[in-house]
Amino acid sequence: MNARALAEGLHPYLLEPIPTERERLALQASMWEPAAERLFDALGPIDGWSCVDLGCGAPGVLGTLARRVGSTGRVLGVDSDRILLEHAQAWARREGLTRVALRQGDAYATGLPDGAFDLVHARFMFAPLGRADALLAEMHRLVRPGGFLVIQEPDASAWQCSPPSPAFAALVAAIVRVFADGGGDFDCGPRMHALLRRSGCVQVGMRAEALALPGAHPYARLPLLFAESLALKLAARLGEAALIALRADCAAACADADARVTSFVLQQSWGQKAKPLTR
Repeated sequence: MNARALAEGLHPYLLEPIPTERERLALQASMWEPAAERLFDALGPIDGWSCVDLGCGAPGVLGTLARRVGSTGRVLGVDSDRILLEHAQAWARREGLTRVALRQGDAYATGLPDGAFDLVHARFMFAPLGRADALLAEMHRLVRPGGFLVIQEPDASAWQCSPPSPAFAALVAAIVRVFADGGGDFDCGPRMHALLRRSGCVQVGMRAEALALPGAHPYARLPLLFAESLALKLAARLGEAALIALRADCAAACADADARVTSFVLQQSWGQKAKPLTR
C-alpha cells in the first residue's frame, strides 16, 4: 500500500502511479473507445441519464457517456488518485464536456447516495483489485431499480505475438501472476456475466472484442507498459536481471513492424437491477 493510499484511507491501486501509468491509461481509453461505443449501443439510448464511472482514471469512458447523456444528463467520475482526476478534469475542459464532474473516493465505498444513478460502470477494476463481491455490492447500491450495471474486464487468453515470441509470452504470464499475487485476477472478464446473474440482475448481456495490431503500434507494447508500473513486483518474482533481459527481448519483438500482436480480450457484460415486485 503506498503512502498516499494509507494517508487518505483509500484502497490501493495495484499499478504504481508513475507517469508511464498515466500514459498507459490515456492510450487505453483511446484504444478501447470504439469498443465502448459499441457496448453502449447495445444498451440503447441513455439520453438524460445520470451515470457514474467507478475508477474512471483519465479519462476512462467519461467522454463516451457524456456524449450520450445529452444536455439533461450527467456523468460523474470517481477515482482514488488525485493526480489522475486532475488530468481527467483538464481533459474534460479541453473537450468542452460540461456535464462531467469528478470526485475523489474509494470505488468500494463511494459515500454517494443509494440509487442515485441510472447506470453504474466499472472497467478494469475487478482485475487488479479483486474483492469482486464488495465492488459489485457498491455498484448495486448506487444504481436505481431498473438501472444498468456495466462491467468491462480482461481475459488474457488471446494476448500474444506472431511470430511467436517467448519473451512476450513470458512477460504476459508474469503480469498475470503478479495480478494474482496482489489479490486480483487478470482473467476475470469471462466470469462477469455469471457474477451479474448471481447478483440478481436481469436482462444480462455480454459481448467481447480484441485488437489486432502491428508490432510497431504503441498499444502492441502494452506488456512493456505494464512492466514499468509493475517493475518492483515483477523483479521480486523474476529477479531483476531476468526481468531486464525479458523486457529487452519483448521490446525487440514489439519493434518488428511485420509482427502481429493480439491484445487481451475485453469482455463486456451488463445487467439491469431488478425492480421490486409489486402486488
